[in-house]
Amino acid sequence: MLSSKVSTEIATREGVDPMQLDEPLYDVIDVSALETLVEGADDRGGGSLEVQFTYYGYDVVVDGAGEVTVTPSGAVGDSAEDAANQTRAGR
Repeated sequence: MLSSKVSTEIATREGVDPMQLDEPLYDVIDVSALETLVEGADDRGGGSLEVQFTYYGYDVVVDGAGEVTVTPSGAVGDSAEDAANQTRAGR
């Protein structure tokens, strides 16, 4: 189950059992909708589906194949955003 993959990834990084996470995943994202989106994308070959959300201080990305990527919150995209801001500022 996809929600278990997400919870397990976060719990591993926190060094706790997934059941010890004090904020349930369903408080952050509609888990049924996430499962449905990914299952539908997988039926169509995965495509370019990518669902991103923040949970427990981590940025979570789930792709159309059901692969889960977890990084510390703010680590993904910040450098690109900073570079874009610097470019606009003429730096």
